[in-house]
Amino acid sequence: MAYALFKDGEKLSRTFPTKEEAFEKADEAGLVEHRDDQPTLEDELKIKPCSPDPEHRDDSDLDWTPDKPAS
Repeated sequence: MAYALFKDGEKLSRTFPTKEEAFEKADEAGLVEHRDDQPTLEDELKIKPCSPDPEHRDDSDLDWTPDKPAS
C-alpha cells in the first residue's frame, strides 16, 4: 500500500511506502504543527492510501520540500 499527502482530494506529493514516511516528509517540509506535544498535519491536509507512482521518484521529485512547502 502506498500513501501520499492530499488536500481537498488533490494529491500533493509523490507516494511513500508507509504512512509514517509520508508524515515524516510532511514534517520535514514544515507542514506539521506541534500542538500540546502532538504532531498534527496542518488544516485540511491528510495522508491517505493511494496507488503507487508509476515510476520510482526520489526526494528531488517532491512537490513540496522544506525550502518550498506546499501552498
